[in-house]
Amino acid sequence: MQIIAFFSQMLRLAEMTFNALSDVDFDVLLGTRDLPPMEMATMMWNLNRIICDEMKLGYMLMLAGTNFKNYGIYEDIANHMKMPLIDWEPSKSDYIANSSNVPMIFSVAPSAEQLLVDYIQYKSWRDIVYIHDGKNADRTLRTMFSYLHKKCPKYQLFVDNYVAPPDEEMFKEFLNEFHRRISTQHTLRSNDSSEEIDEPTPVNVIVDLEGSYRTRAFLRALEESVLVKKEYHYVFSNFEVDESDLTGFHFSLINITIFRIFDKNNKKFLRTRAEFHDVYRGGFSNTDSIPTAAAFAHDAILVAGKALQIAMDEHGKGIFDKSFVRHQLFNRGKKGLYCRPHEDQTETRQFESFEHGLKIAEAIKKVVLTEQDGTLTGRIQFDKATGRRTNFSAEIVEIKPGVNSLNSIWERFQWAQDEGFLLGGERYVQERKKDSSQTRKGILPSKPWKLRFNVVTVLVKPFVMLKRRNPGEPELEGNDRFEGYCIDLLNLLAKNITGFEYDVFISDGNKYGSRQADGSWDGMIGYLLNETADVAVAPLTITQERERAVDFSKPFMTTGISIMIKKPEKQEFNIFSFMEPLGMTSLEPQGCASCFGFRIPVSVTFLFARISKKLVYSGFRFLEKVIPDISAR
Repeated sequence: MQIIAFFSQMLRLAEMTFNALSDVDFDVLLGTRDLPPMEMATMMWNLNRIICDEMKLGYMLMLAGTNFKNYGIYEDIANHMKMPLIDWEPSKSDYIANSSNVPMIFSVAPSAEQLLVDYIQYKSWRDIVYIHDGKNADRTLRTMFSYLHKKCPKYQLFVDNYVAPPDEEMFKEFLNEFHRRISTQHTLRSNDSSEEIDEPTPVNVIVDLEGSYRTRAFLRALEESVLVKKEYHYVFSNFEVDESDLTGFHFSLINITIFRIFDKNNKKFLRTRAEFHDVYRGGFSNTDSIPTAAAFAHDAILVAGKALQIAMDEHGKGIFDKSFVRHQLFNRGKKGLYCRPHEDQTETRQFESFEHGLKIAEAIKKVVLTEQDGTLTGRIQFDKATGRRTNFSAEIVEIKPGVNSLNSIWERFQWAQDEGFLLGGERYVQERKKDSSQTRKGILPSKPWKLRFNVVTVLVKPFVMLKRRNPGEPELEGNDRFEGYCIDLLNLLAKNITGFEYDVFISDGNKYGSRQADGSWDGMIGYLLNETADVAVAPLTITQERERAVDFSKPFMTTGISIMIKKPEKQEFNIFSFMEPLGMTSLEPQGCASCFGFRIPVSVTFLFARISKKLVYSGFRFLEKVIPDISAR
């Protein structure tokens, strides 16, 4: 319901903006109609019927935000009835007009294929992962490769396709499985390669989902997903993500790139919004939540008004005088437009399209609007052959992890269609203002925006030990109480990473962490899962069960146990000599063979299993908390 309210408010804002212009001969008046609930199975038929019923009363052109389910309905009506459609969603058609046809559908929202290709070339990527809805992927990839081949014929790009689940609730599980699969593929390639691969190859992911809701749901799932020790660069190809959506990635180790065409903090927009609030006694409760599609809807109103004014200027101001009488449309002298002429019970009529449709469509092709005309998404102009938006510009915002700092590095670039990236990109370390209203976990109130981690550990010599005090010395407090290899590592991290601070505490009962009967965990693992601790630094054994609950870093130190024995002196061979320590030399040979075959192998196997476990798994580990892998249990 909030999204619908935003669209309604933005349309009203556009109505106010257009009617305030002094160089137009008419005003825009928006009307609303409440649609009844519709079943999914009959939605398309009902939508067709509703649009055609509205035509009987009449309107000059259509404005809508189409999707892949209903686009065909709008397309058929627009083309057959010659009723222009201004769509505030990206184009979903491959239609190219010829000399005898005029496009009847115009998309205010631009397509990002050229921007994507330019960005991929700018980054010199040769392999990408393309996550999409499965609806528009073929057309998007075909357009991308066509533009890439035209721009750089020898450039080779390999694409690995993944289809996102239709249910947004499954995004997190989808991402966890995707990250595990990518990590497994890298491990297999490393094992098969003759050369050792020290640094993992970054995974470049293009996310192309329909609509603001799905895109933001995917972003939230990404924030909570498990990355499995891999470098990722996620690029969101639509214009629905804004900087305010990236607050959870300020201190992340993941690269995020977004394309922005609507600046919600634009001074002119904020001023107009304040005027809107004064006129309608209501405003936008949360500007950060305004979807970009609502800004496109706002600009669609301005396009419609400008097109009608162009048509009146070219064909005379009285062109529409006979079209409307007392809010009733007259088309070719008859009341209304009928998709199905037999439904007219007042007079017999043949099928007739809208008499002014082609003139209005031609006028839309000539529309050129800029921010000076009140647009929120920059320059608006349409390709005369396809009806798609052209000659637009966008801002690219890229977040990178800090090298020697926990603060992310933000880079900004300006891009213009057919010109590429413009020089003068801006690069800076993100600084966030202090919020005195609340102190969040992990933030120092006295030193704003520095991270303070809660570090859990166990007392094990020589890794973590309590410092000895000489008689008469004051009692130590805080981190000064501890010493050892783990403490040395933490001090080294704090020395080399700006803003890294920590508090060390000991696990209750000095427990490492084991799974309980009710599924919970105690010890250090439990502290991580209940968010009491941010990280655990300790000599901890990696087990399969623990890996399902937390993520282990690479070991910073590995220890082992060696067993040395004295080489026995050579003695005279006796087939029953192994029985002497047991005092069983009187046993029959058959009984001895039975003992040799059963007891000795079991004992030796158990002994070496215990030794191997310590040799392989004992080590100094640095842990980070993750979400449990439900599917693997």
